[in-house]
Amino acid sequence: MRLEVPHYTQTMDFSCGPACVAMALKYFNFVSEMSRDLEVELWRETSSVEMYGAGRYGISAPLVVRGLNVHIITDNPGLGFIERSKTYVKSLNGSISYLEFFYDMQKRTCSLNGATQEIKKPTLQDIREGLQSDRVLFALVSTIIFEEEDEDIPHWIVITGEENGILTVNNPIDDDESKSHRPIYFEDLYTNVEPYQETTLISVGTKSLNKEPVPEPPLPTKYLENTG
Repeated sequence: MRLEVPHYTQTMDFSCGPACVAMALKYFNFVSEMSRDLEVELWRETSSVEMYGAGRYGISAPLVVRGLNVHIITDNPGLGFIERSKTYVKSLNGSISYLEFFYDMQKRTCSLNGATQEIKKPTLQDIREGLQSDRVLFALVSTIIFEEEDEDIPHWIVITGEENGILTVNNPIDDDESKSHRPIYFEDLYTNVEPYQETTLISVGTKSLNKEPVPEPPLPTKYLENTG
């Protein structure tokens, strides 16, 4: 089974997440076209600011506020990828407090707008059930799973189909639309993600699921410290 999710090529090194969100919005006809303007706007909404990229709640937030249903499957209920990113943020002399603030605010956005989640490792069956329900799927992977990439960096991709354990995916790095729906084995999907401290699958659709809601974190106030 395959969903005809249109492909979009990211135009910035750190905008794989917004590019994936744009593909889902276009598939569900929430936008008329995918453009750099849309990509930049979505980056502003998804970004964790201090690390440029986006975690699972950052990816989910612009989808839920536009009325789509988001279900997150992750094996780490804590900071996960955001925790891993603290070392990178420190190397840029960034603020860990701001990083955690935006994580909490994006998680609140998801919770207050009906996003759901399960705490477990994503499975092939989760992907099959999502696709059968006309849900677009995002996975947090390492770029190393693509043979032409020699870097090992965190990356969001769109899963568009599956047959006999072989997935088809839209990779935002690809600048050739002919590479859309490229095949990859499910068993290779989460290669080298251990350093990210989470294994995550996000499913997006028009119908809500009977799952537990994302827990609402308290409104963060730490960002107010040392401000005048």
